[in-house]
Amino acid sequence: MLSMNVSAVSAAVVGAVFVYAGVTKVLSGRSWPRAAERLGVAAPLAYLVMIVEIVVGLGVVLGDAWRTGFLVAGGGLLVAFTLLLVKHLLAGSRPPCACFGGASQRPIGARDVVRNVSLLVVVVIAIVS
Repeated sequence: MLSMNVSAVSAAVVGAVFVYAGVTKVLSGRSWPRAAERLGVAAPLAYLVMIVEIVVGLGVVLGDAWRTGFLVAGGGLLVAFTLLLVKHLLAGSRPPCACFGGASQRPIGARDVVRNVSLLVVVVIAIVS
């Protein structure tokens, strides 16, 4: 019983974060694709990212039968996002993250990596509990 609650709460957190990130990117208009470009992400991929974040987030929250698959997809996105951040940090490049659309315009930093790794831990908890 406790394991099911931990899994459900973990999945809800992950799903909510992905939906929030995707929706804030959509609401930011053209600022998200411009920020993504500074991170080295082409505009078409930037638009795809925000749609995929929303779909994955909703799938995690609403998709009982498919929840694990959406969690794995979310984990994959977090790994990719984290690797991109680390690549920039190692190169001494600190463009604005815009990870949450217009709500986050500060330069990327270690806290963004820590946030992503923490969310990845929550993904794993949701899957294994």
